[in-house]
Amino acid sequence: MGVNPSARDEFAVITAAPRWSGKQRALLAAARTIAPWFIRGLGCTMRLELPNSVPPGAFTAPPAPAIYVFWHRCLLPIAYVARGRGFGVLVSQHFDGEIISQAAARLGYRLFRGSSTRGGQDALLEMTDALAAGQPLALTVDGPRGPRFRAKGGAIQLARATGAPIYALHVSPRAAWVTKSWDRFQIPKPFARARGVWAGPLHVPRDASPAECEKLRLDMEAMLNRLRTQNDTLPEENA
Repeated sequence: MGVNPSARDEFAVITAAPRWSGKQRALLAAARTIAPWFIRGLGCTMRLELPNSVPPGAFTAPPAPAIYVFWHRCLLPIAYVARGRGFGVLVSQHFDGEIISQAAARLGYRLFRGSSTRGGQDALLEMTDALAAGQPLALTVDGPRGPRFRAKGGAIQLARATGAPIYALHVSPRAAWVTKSWDRFQIPKPFARARGVWAGPLHVPRDASPAECEKLRLDMEAMLNRLRTQNDTLPEENA
């Protein structure tokens, strides 16, 4: 499922917003025009291995209506693999989220704007309605600004409200550039092999108590970190 024309128009004019400086508007324009081509071009050289016997919808088409969670540093390879499959994604209202939104809209994602620090409650309500209507969601659960590899609870609340299962995803490039950012963002090198793995489902009862939700959040975090530690081959100091 691609992005509808009205959504494209909405995010195409964001670069004219007065709150952004001239330099920021230039970066947004580059994200809108260059980043989608870069992701597609780099991604098509990636040799993705899927060792799991039955991959979930993130690695197939069409995706099942579920909540697919992953760490922020895996964003680029997963953005390529899951492009054009009808996923909804949560993007922060900060400037770095604005950059991501410009590329994501053109890769076929439906955008929900908010984070734990700004607009999160409204986005949570919108995603709850969308998920209940069959919209699959892909969430970076340690975003938008970390701490790295520590899961926030939004996915658990979504699963509790809708009954949707949670799947953990991880992509481990065998060769990548690793940035100095908080997430140690990974950019797979051209023609690199990458291992795509998953775990789940994790179910959250609709009557789960706050204590039970916290335990399930920790279970989700542990599930993601198991995928990371069992499959990553890059030096740990780069992680």
